[in-house]
Amino acid sequence: MKAVHMKIYIIFMFLSGILQLSFFNLDWEYFRMVQAVHILSSAFVAVVLLIPYVNRHTYEYMIVKKVNSISGVMLGLTLFLIILSGFYLFLVGNPGSDKLGILSYYIHLFGSFVLLFLLFLHIRKRVDSSKASLVAAILMFSAIYPGNAYSDTAEKLTLIEIEKDLDRYHNEDWTSSAKCKSCHEDIFNQWADSNHRHLVGTNPYYMVMENLASEDMGEEFRQWCMGCHNPSAVTTMQTRTTHDMDGNNMPNILFESGGQSLVDALKVHGNTRLEQGVSCITCHRITKVESKGNASYTLDLTNRKKYVFEESNTDVARWLSEKFINANPTAHKESYSKEIYKESAYCASCHDEFLPDSKRAVVSTFKEWEKSPYNNPKDKTKHKSCIDCHMTYMKDGKFSPLKGTSTTGGVIKEDVKVHYFSGANHFLSGLRNKTNEDQTIQLLKTSAELDIDIKDGQIIVGVKNVGAGHHLPTGASDFRELWLDVTLKDADSNTVFSSGKLNDKGNIGSDARKFMKVFGDENAKPVGLLFWRYKILLSDTRIPAKERREEVFSLPHAENLKYPLKLEVKLNFRIYPQWITDIVKRAYPQLPDPPVVLLEESQKEFK
Repeated sequence: MKAVHMKIYIIFMFLSGILQLSFFNLDWEYFRMVQAVHILSSAFVAVVLLIPYVNRHTYEYMIVKKVNSISGVMLGLTLFLIILSGFYLFLVGNPGSDKLGILSYYIHLFGSFVLLFLLFLHIRKRVDSSKASLVAAILMFSAIYPGNAYSDTAEKLTLIEIEKDLDRYHNEDWTSSAKCKSCHEDIFNQWADSNHRHLVGTNPYYMVMENLASEDMGEEFRQWCMGCHNPSAVTTMQTRTTHDMDGNNMPNILFESGGQSLVDALKVHGNTRLEQGVSCITCHRITKVESKGNASYTLDLTNRKKYVFEESNTDVARWLSEKFINANPTAHKESYSKEIYKESAYCASCHDEFLPDSKRAVVSTFKEWEKSPYNNPKDKTKHKSCIDCHMTYMKDGKFSPLKGTSTTGGVIKEDVKVHYFSGANHFLSGLRNKTNEDQTIQLLKTSAELDIDIKDGQIIVGVKNVGAGHHLPTGASDFRELWLDVTLKDADSNTVFSSGKLNDKGNIGSDARKFMKVFGDENAKPVGLLFWRYKILLSDTRIPAKERREEVFSLPHAENLKYPLKLEVKLNFRIYPQWITDIVKRAYPQLPDPPVVLLEESQKEFK
């Protein structure tokens, strides 16, 4: 191999490398190809051609001919450092917090200019001050442009919009969330057992309700449910949600943890099998949101910067694509992280839910927050967004921002936004992962405070919403059960008053004081499960943020009570009523009953 060929290879690698600097602002389609060519060709040339050549050349001139060449030694050392740093960037990457990754990036960048200069010196066999000045100028230029290194409302059933030039997406457009695991393992594991992932085929309550809605309103009405619960199916023109199948058998969907079926599906089917539910790319490729109806958001799956081999399904190609991303992750980060994701309005398109024919609000979680004292951007000490509560780690019942990384080897953050998506439904996520359940229960228990009294023959119970930035409860609050369990005992420990106990079928007694909404049809008759028939709001006893609701219980024969009296009041929560669970269990008999969670209790003795 002639020396001139080596020089050509080095110059080619140098040029393909500097073209990736942000200074050149190369169009992404060209950039991704240049990056792939630079990495793959450089690795091949370095291992197969350069290293053997340098070894032979060094032996011939320094050992055999005993030529003393300072420029040659410096050239060899610089080349060694560039090759070493290049392989580190390819195999390990530069995600941000790894000091070796940052150091490797700058060695690789600045060293390439030094290498080119030393190559020139080695050819000319002399050094002068003017050339030293040229090196300094080049290094200053490259420092100014250091590249991409990191440092410390017609009647519609769904309002999803996609790119204007597309009518639909294809399965392959919906990148499997399992692909994200290799670099975002902690976040993936949190999300994999969250209710955001398990919104459809692995959620027995949803499956029963979607089928019931189609029977009552027609098959097309499924789209109203699927817009938020199953956007990948809606945008690929599927008309219904399907079960996850293992061959011809229904897998044990309720208790799978860690997203194993998703990981297995990627290995077997690549990106051709559609992932259902709210996937990583669903949230991270929303470009616009509104609060004007179900799923009123805009998706853009195709207009994103994709690295070479990023959409390939073979193991080798996927591995290479991960290395390309890790070596220069700026474009990847910009594609999947936007400022709008930090705003509460981002949650509105699915957490404000409207009936398609009347625009009556079924769920108004965002609007409740919008009118609450927590929506106070002018006073940062009082302002709390959705993610401040629902994506902040909790420890010992308090918000304890999690210090760590969202990317393996990434920048250390003081507050990693966790993806448990703690809210109200601790039950289903808890069947898969007790950490997910614990995070939600801790959040639930910050929501309310009780105060109790007995006066003028009455039990007075105050319930204050001290922690929820919306009504308590919110969401599907026509199904949520939040109620007072009251027990009064006299001096002989006899129960003289009781309210809010479960009956022998596990349902709450009719005497209970509940905090909920009740929907009625046009005849003012409660609609029960068929909430889409809602025409009239019959009652709403929920508690807005920072407000207190007072419940009064009259004591019969209060004058005859034997003091001292012991009053015990519990604020109980259950995610689904027992009667609804009983209906769902006809289709899913393996489903356990959701437990009653004690949110707050107060005991007091009255003399």
